[in-house]
Amino acid sequence: MVLIISATALMLLLQYSSLPDLLPVHFNGRGAPNGWQYRTLARVLIPVGVQALLAGIFTAVAALLLSRPHGDRDAEAPDVRAAAAAADAVLLLALIWVAFQGYAAWTLVRLWTTHRATLPLYNLGEAVGVIASLAVAVRAHRQLGRPEPRPFVEAHWRLGQLYKNPEDPALFVPTRDGRRWTLNFGRPVAGALLGLVLVLGVLAPTLLIALALR
Repeated sequence: MVLIISATALMLLLQYSSLPDLLPVHFNGRGAPNGWQYRTLARVLIPVGVQALLAGIFTAVAALLLSRPHGDRDAEAPDVRAAAAAADAVLLLALIWVAFQGYAAWTLVRLWTTHRATLPLYNLGEAVGVIASLAVAVRAHRQLGRPEPRPFVEAHWRLGQLYKNPEDPALFVPTRDGRRWTLNFGRPVAGALLGLVLVLGVLAPTLLIALALR
């Protein structure tokens, strides 16, 4: 991801002086530009900012998944293997979409220089990203496997399905029926994970739309 972000930044910086002073940012139904913004370094480097945001959030999620209180980490423990598989999948997803943003940056340069409302193979790039993401999800599901059920302790469950046990170092625990994995909400890191997912899924797209429409 670091190499891709660096390459994207270098490409945009090398192209900066050749870009028009007014960048076309909106087009009419015939594909002709009818909205412009002044060329600024911050505006041209927006794709790099998006890459850094994605890399930072996904890496933080992976780090939280791998965290273990007091360094208590048994590589053979089922929950540790599950956390490692989940973190691996998160970082692969980050790599896929950081790479896609690098491609998007190249298509933006083409759009700005040609003044044509076309992004070459952009939809194909999105489709490839989605397919690759699905492949990562399937791989992670196989690696996670089916957890070993635990003895039921009523005091550790809230609302029937939420596991909360601060004394349990595991972040991933089997659900009550033992069919899937769930989070141990007795660990503060579970709430932090949900917060990062909220940022990634809701606030980040909102910010990007605001930047695009301002």
